[in-house]
Amino acid sequence: MIAYLKGKVVLFKWGFLIIDVGGVGYRVSVDPQLNIPNDIVDTQKEIELFIHQHLREDSSDLYGFLTFQELELFERLISVNGVGPKAGINIMSAGKTDKIIQAIVSDNLGFFTAISGIGKKVAAKIILELKSKISSDKSINILAGGNDAEDIVDALLGLGYKNVEISKVIGEIPAELKDTEEKMRWCLKNLAK
Repeated sequence: MIAYLKGKVVLFKWGFLIIDVGGVGYRVSVDPQLNIPNDIVDTQKEIELFIHQHLREDSSDLYGFLTFQELELFERLISVNGVGPKAGINIMSAGKTDKIIQAIVSDNLGFFTAISGIGKKVAAKIILELKSKISSDKSINILAGGNDAEDIVDALLGLGYKNVEISKVIGEIPAELKDTEEKMRWCLKNLAK
């Protein structure tokens, strides 16, 4: 697997670039908003990219990012069912890493649905699934429903509710409800409506 490339930019076009690494040219898809100064191409300066290699039966595509954090977020995005690499790149071009994470944290469906190829169902999946993945990072408490929200989500999934339904009620749990059992009852009551 290719994870990192360092080489000269031979060609830079909207949405991709070609990097010469030791005489081999690699076509790498990048954020269409990526700002590479013209002098890098003109003077053949080297660029470093963190790479995600997407393998399929008929192709092997490379996606490049300037920072490892961008690569991590991209890989988390494409881990969501319904988000492929092209949709992932579209999301990454919609804003900086912290803006995308903030959209997830604040349940901002509108941020994702404004992106080409992302509907309400997929946007809800992104928010729900990535909240639980990012919540394993102890330095960030992103669950709107509190520390027990992940347990509530798991329980509701176990009862057969869909991610889209759950994401709607989890973000609306009243702040005055402190007990996990009360929150669960509130969610079940509102899901039954």
